[in-house]
Amino acid sequence: MDKNNTTVRDRNTEALKEPLGIYAKTPSTHEFIDPLTGLITRFKIDPKSREYVEEIDPSRFRWERFAYKSVVNQLLPTSRTSKCMRWRVPKQSLQILKSQEHNKAFYTGLQICASVWACPVCAAKISERRRAELVAALAVARSMGMQVYLLTLTVPHGLGDDLKALLEQIHKAYSKTSSGRAGQNIRKLLGLRGTVRALETTYGVNGFHPHLHILLFLDGGFSPASVQNAFAPLWQQACMRAGLPRPSDEHGCRVDDGTYAAAYASKWGLESELTKSHTKKGRNGSRTPWDFLRAVLDKSEGWQQSAILFRTYAEAFKGKRQLYWSNGLRDLLAMGEQASDEELAAVQEDSALMLAELTDEQWRAILRTKSESIVLDMAETHPQALPVLLASLLERAKKFATGTG
Repeated sequence: MDKNNTTVRDRNTEALKEPLGIYAKTPSTHEFIDPLTGLITRFKIDPKSREYVEEIDPSRFRWERFAYKSVVNQLLPTSRTSKCMRWRVPKQSLQILKSQEHNKAFYTGLQICASVWACPVCAAKISERRRAELVAALAVARSMGMQVYLLTLTVPHGLGDDLKALLEQIHKAYSKTSSGRAGQNIRKLLGLRGTVRALETTYGVNGFHPHLHILLFLDGGFSPASVQNAFAPLWQQACMRAGLPRPSDEHGCRVDDGTYAAAYASKWGLESELTKSHTKKGRNGSRTPWDFLRAVLDKSEGWQQSAILFRTYAEAFKGKRQLYWSNGLRDLLAMGEQASDEELAAVQEDSALMLAELTDEQWRAILRTKSESIVLDMAETHPQALPVLLASLLERAKKFATGTG
């Protein structure tokens, strides 16, 4: 390992031992805290059923996105993501706008990284728009009489695997499922009209677990079990040809029906993990990349290892496509041209009202006091109080600078 890189990483880890400011504490809310596990859950009464249901608080999730982003800034200090939503766009004013349609406040005039893998803020915007597309695509497919199944493909993996190399092998293996005559014949037999492929990963006792979720758009007539029986040997052969171990009959290939496909589409994307922020672990004890950030933020047991794992994950997934539509499917479903992650991250509400134009000094105060989310909350609920809040943050930032805050 390069000595200089080691020194930088050690220095970054040391920096992470310092408090993360107000991000280290959850904002005051009405919450239930489990005394045994520390899990935080909010409940409200559903007006229709009159039963208690978990409350989804968008402002809390926004706070968490900025909090996790503060961790990324320290873990990846030289990355484009560390500058995202912090550095101003040259020769452009920095403003707080509020969507008149959705009543949501946001900043404009800041640089963005458009990383669906490493940036909790950009991932939220991109995933939401991708998810809406997937839901719409399923609706169109059903109206055309198609069946949509969810295909999940996994490979054997272990703690000693090189994540970057493993991702390349998985991509190579999947390509082989369609390049050969056998794969083409199976697709023709099943009436496969197109696919939408998503790359994901979790982390568990056997290390990183990258896998593929694929929506299969079929003419219909075959059960999920029949499709699975057709794809399983194809996937096994493709993996071995790509230099991977043979996937097991039990776990390598799974096909679920349209109900699972619809549920997956409606909750797609890393960003949806933020809506499960009251939990500390992923399914079956596995963890998501956001769980790494949460561990560092909370300084929970083993947080230093979580910091290393997030860096490994971010480096391996950098530049990878998260969602891929097969050729011709978008035309078939009349979905139009697919926007890039950069275009989706930069989308701005057409009918938005400007609430404030921030000076450099005000923006530095917001960053120093880690108040990005608090300012947007105020803009949505009491915009007339923004000047008072900004003045207060300026005073607080000055105290931080002199060590009296």
